[in-house]
Amino acid sequence: MAMHRHDWHGLGREFVGRGRGFFERGGIKFVILDLLREHPRHGYDIIQEIETGSGGFYAPSPGVIYPTLQALEDQGFVRGTTEESGKKVYSVTDDGLAYLEEHAEEVREHRARMGSRFGHVNKDELHDTIRDMRNLSEDIRHAIHGLMSDPEKMKRVRQVIQEARRSIAEIVSQ
Repeated sequence: MAMHRHDWHGLGREFVGRGRGFFERGGIKFVILDLLREHPRHGYDIIQEIETGSGGFYAPSPGVIYPTLQALEDQGFVRGTTEESGKKVYSVTDDGLAYLEEHAEEVREHRARMGSRFGHVNKDELHDTIRDMRNLSEDIRHAIHGLMSDPEKMKRVRQVIQEARRSIAEIVSQ
């Protein structure tokens, strides 16, 4: 059963944290192999795709992705080739495809576990929402910094934040 990129999308809040444990131990290799099954990618592309798929809640660091790619390459599951630009592009090998098929049940369970928690998302809407969330966070940070000496305005900003949280929670619960 072929997996598709959108099947990894929609991960989110239940996995929020510092990144550790976002995927079960060793699960990131299945995500990487599945993404490479679609088409060859640079390590940075893999990071971006996982970040998009997590709703912006998890962007694996290069310190996670590149060692995993190296291990997959050492095992013969991916092949890295250097482009003229100097960037390395990775593609899944026949052995990597066979590995995915041999572990198809584990991959399905991993995907189903995530898919049961999160629905599919509109990619454009997701990108816009993540951008807005980051912009709002930066705006709030600047506002708080500028209002440290004005407790009344600080209190009003906090009330707006609390009301936004309540409104979002209401939308989510509907």
